[in-house]
Amino acid sequence: VTGYASHDNSLKDKEEDDALSDLSPTFLVRGIVDRIDMIRMPNDDDDDDTTENNIVLRIVDYKTGKAPNFKYSPSMNEKIAHDNFWQLKIYALLVREMVASGKGPKNLLIDGLHLRMLRLLYLTSDDDVGVYLDMDLGKTVEERDGVLQEVHADLSGIWRDICELVRKQDARAFVHCDRPFCSCHRVRPDFVRGTVWERESP
Repeated sequence: VTGYASHDNSLKDKEEDDALSDLSPTFLVRGIVDRIDMIRMPNDDDDDDTTENNIVLRIVDYKTGKAPNFKYSPSMNEKIAHDNFWQLKIYALLVREMVASGKGPKNLLIDGLHLRMLRLLYLTSDDDVGVYLDMDLGKTVEERDGVLQEVHADLSGIWRDICELVRKQDARAFVHCDRPFCSCHRVRPDFVRGTVWERESP
């Protein structure tokens, strides 16, 4: 799936907005969806926008890593679930935009067929068995749009941060990640000390 999105125009600082005006107001987001299913939802009188046969779309993403262990506090478990489903919510946002523009695959353009469910299918877990996690984006179009607009706002914020870093033209402003496999850790020693961002020693 692929789609364009505009950055959030709610920048409060006019000077900051002007400083970013020379950068693209839109950004391209691409993703590879493993599977999209047509599924039948259980009968629910509260569902006001399903098809006559309660058919909706579900995005499925296969994960080779272990399923998360929800053994923490409710707030931490909620954060873990949010982080794990973020990628799929981006896919859902892109599918929604493709369908709205009429550029999606023909089987996604069925009138009245809504993308509602997300599924993470983990091939293993702490019990060495495959498990899945489901997320319902919402029963109504309004609920689903609310969830996806939050994702759009997150992506827009990331794009604005990138634009601001480009504008600063200062290698010390880029905070590197903590992932040991990332190439930034391999190239950092090649720079003169003090010319790139460095984590302060505890």
